Amino acid sequence: MIAAAPSFAQKHSLDQAPQVPVHARVKAPMPSHAVVDIDHRPLTPISEEHVGSADHVQVRELVVERQVIGITQYDLQSNAAIDDRVAGSGDAVSAAWTMSLDVSPFADRGTGYNFFDGSLWGEQPYERLENVRIGWPSINHLGDGREVVISHAAVETGLHMVRRDAGTGTWEDSDLPNYAVLDDGTTVGNLWPRAAVGGVNDEIIHVICISTPVANGGVAYQGQDGALLYYRSLDSGDTWEMTTFPELDSSNFINMSADAYAIHADGGKVAFAVFNDLSDSFVMISDDAGDTWTYHILADFPVDMYTIDTGLPDSLGYDFDGDGIAQEYLNSDGAGDVHVDANGTVHCVFGAMYYADTDTVDGNFSYFPGTNGLQYWREDFGNDSSVTIAYAYDIDASGVLDLEDEIAAYFVNLAGIPSMGSDENGNLFVSYSAIMENFSSGTQNYRHVYVVNSQDGGDTWNSDEACDLTPDIDFDGYESVFASISPRMTDHIELIYQRDFEPGLHIRGDEDPLDVNDIVHLRVPIADLGDCADIQFEDWVGVAEPFEQGDVQVFPNPASTTVELVVDRAGAHQVRVLDLNGREHMAWTTTSLVERVDVRALPSGVYFVELTQGDQRTVVRLAVQ
Repeated sequence: MIAAAPSFAQKHSLDQAPQVPVHARVKAPMPSHAVVDIDHRPLTPISEEHVGSADHVQVRELVVERQVIGITQYDLQSNAAIDDRVAGSGDAVSAAWTMSLDVSPFADRGTGYNFFDGSLWGEQPYERLENVRIGWPSINHLGDGREVVISHAAVETGLHMVRRDAGTGTWEDSDLPNYAVLDDGTTVGNLWPRAAVGGVNDEIIHVICISTPVANGGVAYQGQDGALLYYRSLDSGDTWEMTTFPELDSSNFINMSADAYAIHADGGKVAFAVFNDLSDSFVMISDDAGDTWTYHILADFPVDMYTIDTGLPDSLGYDFDGDGIAQEYLNSDGAGDVHVDANGTVHCVFGAMYYADTDTVDGNFSYFPGTNGLQYWREDFGNDSSVTIAYAYDIDASGVLDLEDEIAAYFVNLAGIPSMGSDENGNLFVSYSAIMENFSSGTQNYRHVYVVNSQDGGDTWNSDEACDLTPDIDFDGYESVFASISPRMTDHIELIYQRDFEPGLHIRGDEDPLDVNDIVHLRVPIADLGDCADIQFEDWVGVAEPFEQGDVQVFPNPASTTVELVVDRAGAHQVRVLDLNGREHMAWTTTSLVERVDVRALPSGVYFVELTQGDQRTVVRLAVQ
């Protein structure tokens, strides 16, 4: 039986969350179209600039297992909502991400993958899973013991699939049939998929995607420039069928945006959500494994079939920026997640966002990067009745969020890109990436990954005590984004995220210099989340192997400003920088495969960089000019 909606529920209750000051509520243009390939790759070199840090010391007791399981230089994991990038729990955890280790033009892009067998993660991957160039993988475990990754390939083709026995064997490549065909026989590409597995024996694969938009080299399909398509396989991916929905056709929606949707299933219950900007955000729910569906509104955009540059009325909106004109409209930020728990109840989370369209000749609209508040909806809440459950924190208790003037451009809420899961007891967990008042590069604030939870099926949440899973204790200045958690949990949260030294991205938005990003796995004990104020990281699982030649390198060498310490080994390493007389000049612990180190404070000369792990030790020379 589904419980009644919680008594605190009120429509769009962003007043619960701290906001930026009114003078900082400045709108910015939305990107005109999504990144699908390398056509918007900024032509900038690998960064060699040092990122400043701040002092921050805490005592921590909650033990979180942390492991760097891969790296990537292609840093766009999603244009909006994150896929399911972790499958399984316990002694069979699979992780996937979009990976490229090529500097330019990312010709090797594909699925980076690693597997945890209960004791150890595998070696760092250097090659993609697929035999073709792909992006945007979703990974799931099938009931027959196999794992499956669904992704997209070229803009003019269909979707791609690889399968194998979980954690072992050879990946088998195949293409999903492309059923999006125009009357003249022209095949329309399928892009940005999301996949989920359900059925009695987890044999049904559900996939949603959109047809390739015109701006990405596609054509309109059934009157929409980006139509939502639903694919289903009843036999673990051997055969497929495709359908569209009358509720979502061209008489109701102009288009759907890339990556602005999510899907999940449990048994015969399946749900997908679409997180729009200038049209309704909604959830579609099926109780019969995808045969029939019902439509539910998450956020009701008050102007139906709105066309950009038409001009939004000032009688239906909000005055978010304090200019005396109510022309800001609240909706989702495009990044959200949907989840079906073990009881068959559908839950949904998404970032809130204010939009405006005051310039009616620019062919675009605007969003407000300073919007703060993560929304939650449950199927018994009714239409347009989400509540705020999480946010970026007012750490200095000033009453507002005090941020640098420039906010790194992810085009989402200050508490955004959520991922949702639950355990067998029905407890709910949501990870999200929140901007931090107290950590800054000097020009932009960093984001950390938080988790918020509910122990009563979504009635109440520990909103004021959400857990920062990525506190800056080893190195002050990590950006943590694109977190994804395994939807099904036992006694641990299994989570991966992308980590680097600079707020923002290379591929889109800020177009920062190219850099190496860590893919980090966290294993968080659910029973100890209440002790989140005291976190301790256990960075090594297993027995340290002897160092081999080439495991540790420094570039450039000689160096004058910064060096990159490359550690091609799993686990945590203690690092010391010693001069020729054995005096210690620097010391820290790292779990990164690539660590950027500022050497400007070191006098010119020759130094020893010593790394130890357990009883294993190695030393490399470093010359500082």
